[in-house]
Amino acid sequence: MTCPHCAEPIAAGDAFCEACGTDLGALAGTAPATAPAVAGAAHDDPITAPSPAPEQPRTHLLQPGGGSGVDTSLPCAACGAEVADDGFCTVCGQRARTRREHWTETHERAGAPAIGAVCDKGISHARNEDAMATALTATGLAVVVVCDGVTTAPDSDRASLAASASARDVLAAAPASTGAFAARLSAWEPVLAASCRAANAEAVAIARTLGDPPEPPSCTFVAAVVDDDLIAIAWCGDSRAYWLPDGDASVGAGDNGEQLTLDHSLGTEMIRNGMSREQAEADPTCHTITRWLGADSVDATPEFRALRVERAGWLLVCSDGMWNYASGPGDLAALVAQAVVDGADTPTAIAESLAAFANAQGGHDNITVALVRCEPPGSGTPPTTT
Repeated sequence: MTCPHCAEPIAAGDAFCEACGTDLGALAGTAPATAPAVAGAAHDDPITAPSPAPEQPRTHLLQPGGGSGVDTSLPCAACGAEVADDGFCTVCGQRARTRREHWTETHERAGAPAIGAVCDKGISHARNEDAMATALTATGLAVVVVCDGVTTAPDSDRASLAASASARDVLAAAPASTGAFAARLSAWEPVLAASCRAANAEAVAIARTLGDPPEPPSCTFVAAVVDDDLIAIAWCGDSRAYWLPDGDASVGAGDNGEQLTLDHSLGTEMIRNGMSREQAEADPTCHTITRWLGADSVDATPEFRALRVERAGWLLVCSDGMWNYASGPGDLAALVAQAVVDGADTPTAIAESLAAFANAQGGHDNITVALVRCEPPGSGTPPTTT
């Protein structure tokens, strides 16, 4: 017998899958209830464990310096009871989420939250192949990187995590840019390109350590820096960045903001050939990417985009596990506004709310949401693009 969720072996009478924690009793009857979102501990520099054995298909996000992959300080996501050292709930037996399955990162500027990000396994996938890395430098530069591992390529979770951390380090180490907007824009383009090269090198290195498999681990890439009134972005694949200015973003208020990236995917080609966004996103080949990072990439060159912002708002960077359910900037702005109305008062809390929304819609993919609060000096006029 095998688990209907992750296909790992199970024994007759098992209440839960030992590999993925799926409630087998619930699957035999009605569908299991979606577990509530539980924030993991913030980890600015997570590391991966070696490749898991076949009987445990998930990788783990370990605390720097070692430690268990399961955060036993958090209550059970299913019933709220204590989690034992073996990683299972002491009351209901549900397997606890590892740090690789759900974690958050938070950074503050002058005591106020500036960056909040969440990376979550979602509902359907057996492992979390998304990854993220964030930083807030001493000069006030905000850095966000999101990489989405390619599901069909084994060990892509390792590639995405290594790639995102490498790119973050390149961007955070860059010297502060000075001068007029155009000069700072010109300075950031080569740095972002360098961060993508570093990320690609890490993805390729993972393949090398695995003996150069025929389907090497691969991932998408999007990196963004917020430098005062400048947002600069580089991307390769279909993970996205959005600018969501403050304003009337009540639910159903329509478009409010801008998608800053253009997917490298067949979906983009469909839209260019006359399909509507809705038609393209409904096509099963929409998410077939045409650029990615990894040993088998035919074009790992990132595109570059910069935006000058003159009003307060949010930079949102996410994987397709988020925008699958809210692809328009207006839809995302409405979700952010609703999260605030519901009591989310930090970027991390808002990111958790958006991830919970994606899970409530089915969570068919891994979900990464990163938010940077942007409050540049300005007159409050609409943003201009460059």
